[in-house]
Amino acid sequence: MSSTAKKLVAWILLIGLFVGLQPLYDSLSYKRLVLGYARPTQVTKIMQYDAPAMTGVIVGAMLGGFREVAASMLWMKTHSMWHSGEGTYWDSLYLMRMTTLLDPHWIEPWRITAWHCAYNLYVETDDPKVQAKMLEEGVNVLKEGISWNPDRYDLYFELGWTYFDKIRDYEEAARWLSAATRFEHPEYIERLIAHGYERLPEMKEALMWYDYCLKRRPSDATAKGATITIRERYLPAWRLMEQGRYDEAIKAVDEYLVVDPDGTLALHLKAHILEQAGELFKAREQWRLAAESSALDHHARYKVATLSQQLGLPVPEHATLLFKEQQEKKVGLRVQHDYE
Repeated sequence: MSSTAKKLVAWILLIGLFVGLQPLYDSLSYKRLVLGYARPTQVTKIMQYDAPAMTGVIVGAMLGGFREVAASMLWMKTHSMWHSGEGTYWDSLYLMRMTTLLDPHWIEPWRITAWHCAYNLYVETDDPKVQAKMLEEGVNVLKEGISWNPDRYDLYFELGWTYFDKIRDYEEAARWLSAATRFEHPEYIERLIAHGYERLPEMKEALMWYDYCLKRRPSDATAKGATITIRERYLPAWRLMEQGRYDEAIKAVDEYLVVDPDGTLALHLKAHILEQAGELFKAREQWRLAAESSALDHHARYKVATLSQQLGLPVPEHATLLFKEQQEKKVGLRVQHDYE
């Protein structure tokens, strides 16, 4: 049998397989629609992605109604390209996006695609505008994934983690991570929420979440230690601040800064108290100390830049890039909290 004849037979068998399985697929699609999971993905939208992995077999699967089959084939092709070094990061992104559109209820492609944008493609450039664009794309991918899978914790967590770890917007991170806790989820999410509130700082919120961790698992040593630290070191100063007794609140924090001058939480809390007292120049200086105490304290650097702009002062050179990035992210990454 000639090569052409073999290919013809293979295509006939493949088409026959699609036709034979079509009733089963129709049944599954009907159940998906009746249960209200989501609408079917339009093939025309998928075809907008022009990538070398769009082989005849994958296109045939799509047109035959077997999007899950095509998604699996495409995902395997993505892994093959990734490990062999074939193509570029951008080629991988095209394949990943097609996979999410082919089977929008498959969680892993959404998660990996967003990570690819916010982390891999982010470091492929030094241009802040391109970096902000890739962060925005990563966030939008996760938001789209959540819209298809609103009743699972996974993508809420991934979005919260992206805000926490990459964007370092702890308030936004806490909101999405809190949404994840509405569903069955790992216990470390509550601790992460509490940790974010500590960094802002929002001591009462942090304490509330750590207390919840202890109610869920009394043996949680991390949460237990954190609640003791907050209650003994920081909550008294926080309460004094709420009463408008700012000098006393600062004095209470200073007692611990004498022992640990580089303590992140104490430095953040003192800066926050000074802001509440209207002492913005002193608050800026305090945030600057926090930023210089830790190379990873990006939140403090952002606060220095924000207060510098507010006070009409030059934004420090070390904080200029971060501030510009954060401003672009704040504009581009605002989200609608439809879970609230």
